[in-house]
Amino acid sequence: MKKITPIIMVLLMALILVSCEKGLMTYDNKDADVYFSDAGRTVPEVAFDSTYVSLSYSTAKDSTIKIVVAVSGSRVDHDRAYNLAINPLSTAIEGVHFEALPRSLMIRKNKLLDTIKLKLIRTAEMMTKSFFVKIDLMPSPDFSTKFNTRAIKGKSISTISTKILFDDLLKKPKLWADNRWGTFSRKKLLYVCDFLGITPQYMDGDMSNDEVVALPRLVQRHLDRLKLEGNPVYEEDGSLMAMGYLSL
Repeated sequence: MKKITPIIMVLLMALILVSCEKGLMTYDNKDADVYFSDAGRTVPEVAFDSTYVSLSYSTAKDSTIKIVVAVSGSRVDHDRAYNLAINPLSTAIEGVHFEALPRSLMIRKNKLLDTIKLKLIRTAEMMTKSFFVKIDLMPSPDFSTKFNTRAIKGKSISTISTKILFDDLLKKPKLWADNRWGTFSRKKLLYVCDFLGITPQYMDGDMSNDEVVALPRLVQRHLDRLKLEGNPVYEEDGSLMAMGYLSL
């Protein structure tokens, strides 16, 4: 046994030298899947494959939505490409309602996530109509899309398709009572919010009962004063802007 030990040591040294020359072998993740992170959440109850975005409460011309893409398997030491496509069923038009997206993106080395930045372009027609864009993940040389659905409470959701519904529709706030605020209109809501220094969201539930009674009267007094000064405020249909009959 003592004569064999030096031979074993020589062989081990040779193996170590060969390993150093070739480098460490890494798992190439040939069977890795690409999927949308929101649909693949570990807590099923909060997983989803569609999103609604309202532009009505934003003062910015455009809005950017971040969509996270995830991959299965382990991290690797090189960039990997994944592909996407705009589903032809989408009602939103690329270059009109949202900025064009690249069809190939990268999961960077040592990463398992990437973020698609979808920039929505605000247009006048969104004030009366909703649009949606559906983005599909496609197979690539680096990733498959075998993990394409999952069942949650008997309902199947997609892990490789995500739908973004968006519009600029300004809906009547929950605490808007016509007998206090008058007939609802977009122009009136924005005027009221600007004058009172509040947001439409504030009228959706944060406003107190006392404010619901007092604030419309305050706006009506302001409108009456402007009318007396010769600067009446008109609705979009040409009628005088006024609060509800309980606030006159």
